[in-house]
Amino acid sequence: MSKQGNWDRRRYEVPDGRLVQAEREIYNTFGDKVSISAKGKSILKFGRNPNLTSGVKETVWGLGGNETYVSSNIIDTISSSSALDLTAMVIEGHTVEGTGFDQKFTFVTQEITLVGQGKATLTIPLARISLIYNNNGSELVGNIYVYEDTAITNGVPNDLTKVHITVEDGFQQSFKAATTFSNEDYAILTGGFGSVSIKQAASVDFFLEVAAPGRIFREGAAISATSTGGAWNVNLDPCVIVPKNYDIRVTATSSTNGVEVFSNFSTYLAKVIT
Repeated sequence: MSKQGNWDRRRYEVPDGRLVQAEREIYNTFGDKVSISAKGKSILKFGRNPNLTSGVKETVWGLGGNETYVSSNIIDTISSSSALDLTAMVIEGHTVEGTGFDQKFTFVTQEITLVGQGKATLTIPLARISLIYNNNGSELVGNIYVYEDTAITNGVPNDLTKVHITVEDGFQQSFKAATTFSNEDYAILTGGFGSVSIKQAASVDFFLEVAAPGRIFREGAAISATSTGGAWNVNLDPCVIVPKNYDIRVTATSSTNGVEVFSNFSTYLAKVIT
């Protein structure tokens, strides 16, 4: 163990100076002492939007547009557009306690078996959902939707504003460049990536956005990419710190209709310790 000022650091735990500085900065700014080593978890979030509308800022996820965030645990239903989908799906998300500025999120994971185009009910209703994936030996056939219970037609919600994540036909997991951090964790973002598909000539502006509990999203970073000029790939130094109970998402605005974009961001979680 070494001591730098008033800060104890075990050299073998956090070898990257950026991460050590981020731990210090969290303590000095927010008053929480955190540990990346104690948490022992990193996140690499991928997103894909297959059909941007020109001039409209949309989340990089499969559904298009932007998710309608909710303030209570009302995301409770999953279904497929295909009657053949009877597989088990793992769902990762967060429950919430409190309201407004006092919202506190808890990470949970669960496994739910699809019943084709019928509704399957989540064991644990959620306020946030960040990832779903196929956990069986058979590939998915249709589009998968997780949503607030609402009317459906052939497994597809009639009101898409009730949908909070999807798996698109041909894929086995969601692609949603958005997540939420629990009341126990800070996020230390170390980098990000964004690209424009070569299927169509376009330029795209990407925005990294964060939202505190009960507040709107605001832009934390912005960068551009084109289908001909290549992707952007940013190594953040210093790191971007996202406090506990915050939402984060990547949005994009295109110069042309029908553009497909990809994005991801990487982060270490730092656990609040006493």
